[in-house]
Amino acid sequence: MRLIPKTMGGQLVATMLLAVLLAHAAAIVVRQLTPDAMHPLAARYMLDRMAGIYQSLRLSPQKGEELVASIGSPTARFWLATGASAGAAAPEMNEDERRQAQALSERLQHVSTSAPAPRSWVQLTDHAPDDDGIKQAGMLASVELPDGRWLVGYQQSPGGSPWWRPLHFSIPVSTLPVLLVALPFIGRILRPIRALERAAERFSRGEHDGPLPVTGPREARELTAAFNTMAERQQRFVEDRTRMLAAISHDLRTPITSLRVRVELIDDPALRAAMTRTLETMGLMVEQTLRFAAEDCIGEPSQDVDLAALMRDLAAELARPGKRIRYAGPETLPYRCRPIALRRAVGNLAENAIRHGTEVTLCASAPGEGNDLILAVIDNGPGIPETELERVFEPFARLDSARCRDTGGDNGHGSAGGSGVGLGLSIARSCVEAHGGTLTLTNNTPGLTATIALPT
Repeated sequence: MRLIPKTMGGQLVATMLLAVLLAHAAAIVVRQLTPDAMHPLAARYMLDRMAGIYQSLRLSPQKGEELVASIGSPTARFWLATGASAGAAAPEMNEDERRQAQALSERLQHVSTSAPAPRSWVQLTDHAPDDDGIKQAGMLASVELPDGRWLVGYQQSPGGSPWWRPLHFSIPVSTLPVLLVALPFIGRILRPIRALERAAERFSRGEHDGPLPVTGPREARELTAAFNTMAERQQRFVEDRTRMLAAISHDLRTPITSLRVRVELIDDPALRAAMTRTLETMGLMVEQTLRFAAEDCIGEPSQDVDLAALMRDLAAELARPGKRIRYAGPETLPYRCRPIALRRAVGNLAENAIRHGTEVTLCASAPGEGNDLILAVIDNGPGIPETELERVFEPFARLDSARCRDTGGDNGHGSAGGSGVGLGLSIARSCVEAHGGTLTLTNNTPGLTATIALPT
């Protein structure tokens, strides 16, 4: 069972509650290790009763035993002792005990104004805990009677309780105010973190809504400012690269067009046709390279689409004579994405599968335990060597495999236009990764499966 919350807010609340509980535990330990002090009201009550009983015994000494036996209570008891036993029991008094003994002497002086105050002593006691874990303080006092005997009394301090009983009141009283005060501040602390999380998720999908407001605690402000700087630099890098590649593409078009004009002047038809095909391939490579490197899919706005309908339409559009292509998956599969880019990625994979197989299945599944939405393109054509499954995503990679030999040396990637220049898989992975997803290839028996995992 997981005891530590996963969210930062839950961990902050758990930390505060743990701190409160540890403070209560420390207070309980200190209370158990520290002797209880005599309650002031109980001490005053004890001294007053001792003075009153002394006065009664002084006036009626013959009724002493009967009088003392009749005035006991559950928390106080009194008895008479001989001078020898009482004197032997008298310990050395500390400062608190001397102060209580002085207060007792003053009361005795008040009730016996015609005679000097009798001898007296006081001891503050600390009894061991009882069966309920209650540790009680008490007061033991002695006063010398005129006949030489001693009046001894013991008063137990009230208010003792088991160590756990105060927790019924103290924990709610201390915890609820802490939560009421802390939760708004925790929300204020986490608000910029949540905004940053959402912005990072959108940015990973190629969406950028401008800089985030720099708010919250200092650490959150610094993190937000660093994210804004990173996003700005990334956007500027992409824009600069796009402008550079656009200029290069424009400059390359001019010599290619010039060569095409000159090729028309060649008299040899075979040589002219071969050079024309080469120039057309060069022009296509320039255009595809520009589209791949510029990642024009990032500029497309995201929208809610039905991926199931998109896959069905794609299967119908790519139908070929002698080829069987179908869709397998749920009737509806809502997802927020850039549909043109995602359709291009799946289309490139499907065209590649159709080129090399006779049966192609476009699969889709709703998010599962991994919280990823899965799209897959499965064919029954020749596979790719295990050692080359990652290299085929490199632009213009050429593989010596059964899947490639029938395309005149192409790596079998396919492309949006079916050009076979080796950019189809590269463009597909670029579009998928722009959505924050992954594209992987695995061999079947026979065939190949291209799997797209998209975050939800």
